[in-house]
This record gives sequence, structure tokens and C-alpha cells, in this order.
Amino acid sequence: MLKFALRRIAASLLILLGTTVFIYALLLAAPGGPEQKYANNPRFTPQQQQAYVKALGLDKPVPVQYCRWLGACRRDADGLVALIGPTGFPSIFPSFLSGVESGIVHGDFGYSYENGNAVIERISGALLPTLILAGLSAALWLSLAVILGVITALRNGGLFDNVFSVFTYVTAAFPTFILGFALISIFSVWLGVTPVSGMTDGRLSPAFGSNEYWQYFAYSPSTAIADLARHLILPVTTLVLISVAGDARYVRQSVMESMGMEHVRTARSKGLSSLRINRRHILRTGLIPFATNIGLAFPFLVSGALITETIFSWPGVGRLTLIAIGNLDYPLLMGILSIGAAAVAIGNLISDLLYAALDPRIRL
Repeated sequence: MLKFALRRIAASLLILLGTTVFIYALLLAAPGGPEQKYANNPRFTPQQQQAYVKALGLDKPVPVQYCRWLGACRRDADGLVALIGPTGFPSIFPSFLSGVESGIVHGDFGYSYENGNAVIERISGALLPTLILAGLSAALWLSLAVILGVITALRNGGLFDNVFSVFTYVTAAFPTFILGFALISIFSVWLGVTPVSGMTDGRLSPAFGSNEYWQYFAYSPSTAIADLARHLILPVTTLVLISVAGDARYVRQSVMESMGMEHVRTARSKGLSSLRINRRHILRTGLIPFATNIGLAFPFLVSGALITETIFSWPGVGRLTLIAIGNLDYPLLMGILSIGAAAVAIGNLISDLLYAALDPRIRL
């Protein structure tokens, strides 16, 4: 198992490196640049534009720009590009070994074109709201998918199976933004039982994530948690409803196929109890394909949260992505995409390890 895990980690790192190349090339081909926001400013002369571009290092060859952005090379005292850090170790090694602190591999994503703040600070400020929303949604989504999928498989053709099939087709037909607006219209506007948008009620607490908010949270944690929970109801419901139906049907089909396998029939002929057969033979085999599907939950949550956060004005990474696109803030956008790619790689790695744990043949 350890050798399999190490192989998968190495493969994930190579895939992630290739993804960063693709991200950099894609955004490099995008129109505009940091100097474009000053293009129509008569006080910003062409000479100043050139100096501005040079200060950002955008006058260097593309491979050099990418290498410095990645953190695999640096500018030495003579202004030349060096692949070796000041300590004698390669620049791409961790900072405590290489002495290099610039580049995304060292946690430095550059500075935002919009306001000059560090990219990592802007992303970290939006990361906690997204983790709260996506983490809770994923936990509910995956748990309900397994439970509902197993129940419908074991009660194939029953009333619950038929009702859930109708529910599946209805929710699958709803795009995320239509479902989100429908829930707002029903529960916020018509019934008035949930907030329309945001993470907190401005009349009760400061903005989420500020120093004042954490002081308020420490002073009255129960009130703060209850307020946050009320604001989570609609966005979490939107993400879960969009996701759970399809995956539950996937689990249902996998479990039903497992029920017809030869080893299950053999276990029944030996007189084993239904509980033992279901737990040790049917579920273990039936959930193997679903373990692979868990890795797909991460990119779907990222894309789904992009729309959901916009609908409900949730101050997370998805909403920050739209702001970065609108402002042509390429360092911020590259930082978001790189962290998203890392999250997807980690999700796929977890999926592979779960698959190997359920099916020992995969480890060979």
C-alpha cells in the first residue's frame, strides 16, 4: 500500500506541474495585461508603460517568466536567472533548504494588479467561506448519496425507489442558478424564513472574517453560529440538491450490479445472514466505483460554488474568481486556478487511495 501511495503522489505532482504550465500558457494568451488599465490615461506615457512592464518582469522570455512564477529559478545579484538558490540547493526546493521565498511553490503568488495586495492574502481571506460552504455541502452530498443509493438498490422497484427516481429526474433538469433563485423566491421572499444572501446579518454582527467579527464570535459564539447556519441553509441546499441525485443513482447501479455477482450468490448459498452479506460483500464491492467518483466532487464543488456564491453573495473563492476575471487581474486568477488545481489533484489522490483500500488488486 505504501509503494502504491508513493507512486500516486509522484504522479499527482507531475500532473500538477503540467497543469501549472497549461494555466500559465492559457492566461498568457488572454487579451490585455497589467498596463492595459492605463492605456487610455494620457499621463501614463509609453516610457512609463515599458518601465512598469519591466518592473513586473514581463519583458523576459516566457520560459523565464514561468520559471520565476513557479519558483524554480530566481534573479541573482547580477540580475541573471539562476536555478540554484543562495544556499546551493535548487531553487524549487523548500525555502528552508534553498533560501528562495518567491514563486508559487514557496507560497508566494505575487501581488494583485487591482490593489497591490498579496495574492495569497486575498485568497486566504476568501478561502474559509468557501471551505465552510463546500465542506459542509460535500459531507452532506456524499453521505446522502451513499445512504439513498444503497436504500434504493436494496428496495429496487419499491415505492421509495420510484419516488426517488422522479426526484432524480426533476433535480437533474434544474441548472444551479435557476434552483438557487427558486429557493430564494420561496424561502426568503415568499416565506421569509431564510436570509437572501451573505454570510452574516449586518444588523447583528460585523463582516465575516474581520477582526471585529472574531471578537464578536468569541463574545457570543452561539449567536454567531446560529446566524451563520441560517445563511448556509439555501446555498448548501442548492449544492446538495444539484449533486446528490446523480451520485445516488450511481451508487444504486453499482450496488445492484454487486448484488448479482457470483461471490454474493455463493455467500447466500452458504446461509450467511443478510446483514453480513450486505456489509462485507455487497457494499464493499458496490462502493468501489463510487470511491473513484469522489475525486470528481472537488472540481464540481469549485464550479458549482462559483455560481452559488455569486447568487447568494457568498464572499468565497468563487466570487473572487469572477472579480479577478472582470478586472483582468491575472496574478490573482493564476493563484486561484493553481490552488484549485492542487485541490483537484488532492481529491483524485484521495480517490485513488480509497479505491486501493477497497480493492487490494489495484495496489499491484
